[in-house]
Amino acid sequence: MCCGCAMATLAIPNPNLMEVAASFGFGIMVLAQFVGPLSGGHINCAVTFALFVGGRVSLVRTVCYTFSQLGGSVLGAFFLWAIFGTNWPAARAFGSNSWDETVFTGSQVFLAEMMGTMLLVYNVFATIDIPTAGGGPLGVFPIAMSVMVAHLFLLPIDGCSINPTRSFGPSLVAAMAGIIGDYYHQQYMFWFAPMIGAAITAVIYEYAPLKPKKRENKDNMADAIFMAKKKRGEEEDEAEDEQRHHSQSYVPGSHEDYDPEL
Repeated sequence: MCCGCAMATLAIPNPNLMEVAASFGFGIMVLAQFVGPLSGGHINCAVTFALFVGGRVSLVRTVCYTFSQLGGSVLGAFFLWAIFGTNWPAARAFGSNSWDETVFTGSQVFLAEMMGTMLLVYNVFATIDIPTAGGGPLGVFPIAMSVMVAHLFLLPIDGCSINPTRSFGPSLVAAMAGIIGDYYHQQYMFWFAPMIGAAITAVIYEYAPLKPKKRENKDNMADAIFMAKKKRGEEEDEAEDEQRHHSQSYVPGSHEDYDPEL
């Protein structure tokens, strides 16, 4: 949907990049809120890799999440091919990422993508480790806003990836559709830069002395954000049940009323 919004928006005479950035930001919020209670909202392999480096996700889950993300990206690009065809006037390659090599060098794009990914990943870790019992339903919002901010910065540069699996599907399907572009030989950039940025952020956040002590040893993303409200509700219910049981089991004149000083 987000890549489709980019294709539709960029086709109008005076495209508004804010619309594209907002579609990615709010799209991430909707998707994460939907799949979050099921899997933790893993829709970005760079974020998943960062959580693995930080010890939050196992290797098996990391591999499974990544292949699922790749499959979803390819399937979504096929939907765009079916909807827009191959003669759409703007973003014809189904939202594939690329950059103008006459304007930006590879090192510039690498730095920009790495910084955008680091912004997102650090926000994910900080949201997971908020000092309360989880972020609740609004825990996804700051993550979504970091995606929108990254897109506002990176859209004019390379279309903004910060997610290798998001770049993979459109590029592969565009190649299958025979659409010519620069994204073929530039695909490597949208893997190396986000993954390296994600790993650096995970190491800095988890192992540098900057992390507050009160934020250590928190749960994973699914428990910390999406299941927090449920956990708080369960704890309150258990406390109420214990109090109710104590009041029902109390019998006047029993040994609980006995005072040895009387």
